[in-house]
Amino acid sequence: MYETEIDDAIRQLQAGSTRAPADLTLIALAPACTLQQYHLIASAIYAVLDDAHLQTSKLDKSLPVQQALCLESLASIIPGRYVCSGPHSTLQTLALHWLDLHRWILYLKCDFVGQESVDLSFRLLAKRCIVSFLGICDDSFLLHMFDPIVASPDIVATLFSLWRLETLDKRFSLSVDPSTHPMFHIPATLDSWMCTFSHRERWDWSEILRPFGGEVDALAATALDHLRRDIARTPINYDLIVWDIHLVTALSVNDAIRIPLLNQHSMTLLASVINSLMGHYATTNRHTVVAKCISYGYWYIRAYVESTDGHPWVTQIVEAGLLSAMLCTEPWIKHLNGQDSEDWEPLFLLLGQIIPKYSVYSSVLKPMIRRLTVIDAGCLPGKLDKDGLLFQSWGLFQNVVRSRAALYNTSLSNETHIESCQNAKCDKSGPPGSFKCCAGCLHVHYCSKECQVHDWKNGGHPKYCRDIQARRADGLVSRLSKRNVHFIDRIVAHNLSSFRDRIQAAVMLLNLDVVAVELDYTEVPMQVYIGSIDTMAAMKTCECDVAVAQKWNHMIELAQKSTSKKILVRAFLPAGTSEKVKLQCLPLKRILGDTTATEEELISDFDETFDLLYSRVGQSFGVVDAAFPNEARRAMKEKLAIEGRKF
Repeated sequence: MYETEIDDAIRQLQAGSTRAPADLTLIALAPACTLQQYHLIASAIYAVLDDAHLQTSKLDKSLPVQQALCLESLASIIPGRYVCSGPHSTLQTLALHWLDLHRWILYLKCDFVGQESVDLSFRLLAKRCIVSFLGICDDSFLLHMFDPIVASPDIVATLFSLWRLETLDKRFSLSVDPSTHPMFHIPATLDSWMCTFSHRERWDWSEILRPFGGEVDALAATALDHLRRDIARTPINYDLIVWDIHLVTALSVNDAIRIPLLNQHSMTLLASVINSLMGHYATTNRHTVVAKCISYGYWYIRAYVESTDGHPWVTQIVEAGLLSAMLCTEPWIKHLNGQDSEDWEPLFLLLGQIIPKYSVYSSVLKPMIRRLTVIDAGCLPGKLDKDGLLFQSWGLFQNVVRSRAALYNTSLSNETHIESCQNAKCDKSGPPGSFKCCAGCLHVHYCSKECQVHDWKNGGHPKYCRDIQARRADGLVSRLSKRNVHFIDRIVAHNLSSFRDRIQAAVMLLNLDVVAVELDYTEVPMQVYIGSIDTMAAMKTCECDVAVAQKWNHMIELAQKSTSKKILVRAFLPAGTSEKVKLQCLPLKRILGDTTATEEELISDFDETFDLLYSRVGQSFGVVDAAFPNEARRAMKEKLAIEGRKF
C-alpha cells in the first residue's frame, strides 16, 4: 500500500514540486504507512534540505518554497513517527542532518524573512516553517540532542528575533490570516526553552539579547507587548496568555530584565489581565486554562511585587483594581486543584499579608481607600465563602487597612515630626526643615557643614551613602516623600498610644528609666515588643547596615544617660528587598501623657529627642519560577491530541 503514491510524490519532490512535501507528509502520518515507507519519505525530504540545494538556491536567487515546506513537513513527521532505536532512529537521523538544517534555517531567516524586498507571502511562509520546526525542539523530545541543537549558533537569537518581529510588524502578527500561523506558537517554544535553561542553569543572555541590540528595555517591551496584544485579541486565545505570562516570569529571573519589566508597568498589566479575565466565567468552557492564566498572574505579582522598594508596585496593582479582582477569584479556584493547592498560595499571601502591610505608606493607602469604597458598594466580601481561605485573607486585609484608613485624614497630639543630625557626636534635633539633607543618599540630615564633614570622615557615612546611590541608580530603592514619612509618624504615634497601658506596666514592673518598643510593620498582624533594652532582640545587621546599628547604639547610650525617662522606638517598615527602619528616642511623658506639661512644652521638647530613617541592605532575591509547571509542552500536546495528531 502507498508504494505507487510514494514513488510518484518523491519523483515530484525531486523535480521541485511544492505540492509534494504536503503529499508525502500525509502519507507518512497515515496509520497504514509502514516504518520502511516512513524512512523512505523522511530520507527524500532530508535530501532536498542538503547543502547542494542550498548553494543552488543562493546562486539562482530563486525563492526556496519547496525547502521551506519540507522544513515544515519535518516538524510534522518527526514527532508523528518517533523511532527510539536502530539505524534509523529519529534522533540519530536528525543529528546526521542537523548541520544542513541549521544552515537552511539561518538562510531562510536572514535572506528572506528579514528582507523587505522579498515577496511578503514567502516571508510569511518562511517564518511559519522556521517556527514550526523549532517548535519540536523540546527538551523532553530531543533528549541529548536538545543542547547541541538549541546551542547551535544563532538558533536562540533567530527565534527571539521572529518573536520580536511579531510586535514590530503587524503583518507578522498572529492577528493576520490564520493560514500563516505555525503549528507551534513562538511564546510556547520560548517558554519551554527558558524553563529548560532555568533548570540546567544554562542561560546565554548575550544570544537572547542579540535580536534586541543588547537592550534589555527592548526585550522587556516585546514580552509585555505580546501579552497586551493577546489579551485584546478577539476571540481570545487563553493558551497564548498562559505562555505569555510564564515567559515574562521566566525572563524576569535576570535582574537586568526584571527591573525594565517593572519600570514598564508589568505589575499594572498583569493586574489588568487578571481583572479582565474575571468576567469570562460565564462565556467560556475552558475554565481550567483561564484559571491557570489567573493563577500565573498572581504568581508573577507575588514573585516580584516586593522586588526593589515594593511600595511603588503595590500602588500600581491596587490602582489597577487587583483588590476587586481578588475577591472575584473564588469561582475559579475549584478549577485548579482547589484552595489548598500551591496554585493559589500567591493569591492568599497577596491579599492577607503582602498588600495590607504597605498601607503604612499614605501613597499606597490612598488608592486602597478608593478601592474599598468600590468593594463595599459591590458587596463583594459578602459573596465569599465564610469558611474559605479567601475570606480569611480578606479579614486580615481589612483589619489592617481600615484601621489605618481611619488615621488618613487625622492628626494626633503625640505625633512626632522632627529631624535629627546624623553625626554621632551631635545631639541636635529640630522641627522638619531645620537641617540640610544629604544630597547623595537623600536619607540623613545634618545641622551644620561641620557635622556633615565629621560624619563623612569618621562616622562611616560614605559606604551607606554610596550603597544607597548605587541601588537607587539600579532602580532598587526610592526616596520616601515627606507625606509618607509624616504618615508613618502618625501610625507609630497611634500604636504607641494604643499600647500605653502595656508601656506603663513595663515601666512600673521592671522599674525602667528607658523602655524599648519594637514595632514590626513588615508582618501582618504587626509584631510588637515592649520591655527592657537588655532583653530586646539584637537588630539583624551586616556590614552594609553599620550606620543603622551605630546610631541605634548611640541612642541607647544617650537615653541611659538622660535625666528624664525615655522611650526607644525601633520600627521596621516594609520595603521589599530593602526594608526600612525608623529609630526614635522620645520623652516617655509624651507617650504616657504628662498632665503637668503644657502642649507647647511637649511640642518644643527636642532635647535628647531623635528621629532617623534608614534603608537597610538589599536582601538577595530568589525567583519562584521553579514552582511553575512547564505549560508550553503540556498545552501543545493537548492541542495536537484534539486535532488527532501525535506529539
